Amino acid sequence: MNAWAGRHRRGRVACALALALAATSAARGREYVVDGAHASADDRGDGTAGRPLKTIARAAALARAGDRVVVKAGVYRESVRLRHSGRAGAPIVFSAEPPGGVVVTGADVVSDFRPVDANGPIYRTPWDRVFAINHVNGRPVEHYPAESPVFGRAEQVVVDGHHLVATAGLAGLRRALAQHGEAFSARRKGEPFPAVPAIDRPATWTGLFAADTAGKALYVCLADGSDPRSRRVEVSSRGQVFGVNPWQQAEGVRHVHVRGFVFRYGATFPQRAGVWLHGGLNELTDCVIDGFAGSGVSVHGRMARCVVRHCGHTGGGAQGAGFANEDCLWVGNCWKPISRGWDAGGFKICRASGGVFRRCAFVRNGGPGLWLDIDDTDVLIAESAFVDNELSGVFVEISRNITVTRNLFLRNGVGSAGGAPSHDWSVAGIQIAESRDCTVTFNTCVGNKDGIALREQGPRPLDTADAGRIAYRNVGHVIASNVCAGNLGWQLALWYDNGFFGWHPAEKARYKTPAAYEAFLRTRRRPVYDPADQRMLIDRNVYFPAAGQGLVLYGTPWRPKHRTFADVRSFAAATGFARAGQVADPGFVDAGAGNYRFAAGGAARRLRAGWSTAPASVSAWLKARAGAKR
Repeated sequence: MNAWAGRHRRGRVACALALALAATSAARGREYVVDGAHASADDRGDGTAGRPLKTIARAAALARAGDRVVVKAGVYRESVRLRHSGRAGAPIVFSAEPPGGVVVTGADVVSDFRPVDANGPIYRTPWDRVFAINHVNGRPVEHYPAESPVFGRAEQVVVDGHHLVATAGLAGLRRALAQHGEAFSARRKGEPFPAVPAIDRPATWTGLFAADTAGKALYVCLADGSDPRSRRVEVSSRGQVFGVNPWQQAEGVRHVHVRGFVFRYGATFPQRAGVWLHGGLNELTDCVIDGFAGSGVSVHGRMARCVVRHCGHTGGGAQGAGFANEDCLWVGNCWKPISRGWDAGGFKICRASGGVFRRCAFVRNGGPGLWLDIDDTDVLIAESAFVDNELSGVFVEISRNITVTRNLFLRNGVGSAGGAPSHDWSVAGIQIAESRDCTVTFNTCVGNKDGIALREQGPRPLDTADAGRIAYRNVGHVIASNVCAGNLGWQLALWYDNGFFGWHPAEKARYKTPAAYEAFLRTRRRPVYDPADQRMLIDRNVYFPAAGQGLVLYGTPWRPKHRTFADVRSFAAATGFARAGQVADPGFVDAGAGNYRFAAGGAARRLRAGWSTAPASVSAWLKARAGAKR
């Protein structure tokens, strides 16, 4: 190599190194420090450790791609709007220091209460905030949905960490006090209240409140009759506490990472998240979403190691295209009595694709634990637990290519949380309704209303973005190698509410005879689905009903041609399903201690069915999802 060539090569290396260092520097960006408790904190400062910013909102306005916002411990009573995106390799990072030590809240402490009557127990404070989800003819719409005028409102009051129950104005509060005062008095003195009330059990209520926006007053009545001025009363004053409002910023933000925060008490409506990372490729990790009035969180991107708890409506999570929810816990969400048939559960997700739920837990949520509804596609649900939810553990409806594999479903739909309404007849550990090409394998379902249920009321036509118009019905499913044991109703239930199983009771008066009804079906354009002709595989499952529990339901009981089966052989002969299935003890290691693995010699081990590597202790596994630092 001559001298010129050597110098040229060294020059190119030096240039490349300089460019790499410049790129690294640009990716790192600058660091902004927020410390609301610091004596020199000022939003006009430079954001250094010595002159930190006072609010997270100011840091969010300044931060650009590659910048990092470090927020010091404290309670930040503000709303943080994200305006800027990061980029690949240079995200905008918001980091709580220490993790779990930063609380961003939508509530303010209120102490200016005065008794309404001379001797209490109702107290009043001035209140001039109006939360509106919309305006019609110039007037604010203060509740959503329309049929929930009280629990669909965004106001909430939290006393010493316990949510009060909303009532309809001062008159409604007085009526509720008169109706439930005896239950309040009967409560044992010193007995702790739960963080959120059970609406059907007044003895769990910490108290009542009412917002009178016309009269500009807020009323509070505590169940123990105490003066709220002697307690810590927080009233939600802000709706969304962190993120982007899609109606104000449709494109949202991208490449924003948020780590280690506690977000709580936003005055949100149902279907309006309090933490909203709208856009794409965003991340929320090691965070807590706690006690929002309506919905909790929505992330377009990834959510990991987060806890979503005690939101009045759905908890929410990561969704959209290519989403991921990993190692997260949803607990105690959807506690308000808003219609379970409209929108409910720990998390309801719609029109999402290419996503995953892995190592997650859904516990004691109102409605289903997880509800996939309206053309969700290519979603994997794996290595997760669904425990004590009001309705089904997982509910898949009008969706396709959903895989539910290696999960544990315990006591869903049996009244552990709330109480499953009677009209939700197909509730189960796993419930599939009017969907296509779903795979349900290697799951363990124990103690649910039903183990695995298919509901059919189709076809249900839906226009989709990628496949045109789909007439959704149950077709192409694989339901194999699962364990269904001790489920209260049926271990396997095909709740087909269609003409294949004869007329509905409401149709008897019109058609008079079964022959006339059959003639009508032959002239009707709407198809009638025979479950055995829908390209479904149901096989190699282990069933173990206890005394008084059913094995297989085939068709809804109110249609005359439905059948029930007490053994696998007759079910297989009649339908072609379950030829290699077995009714046998799966051989749990110690179900009483929460160990749902399988011992050698049991049917589950022989057929390789169920989740063989389920947690050795369900309670310990759920505790790990909650995280000690939270």
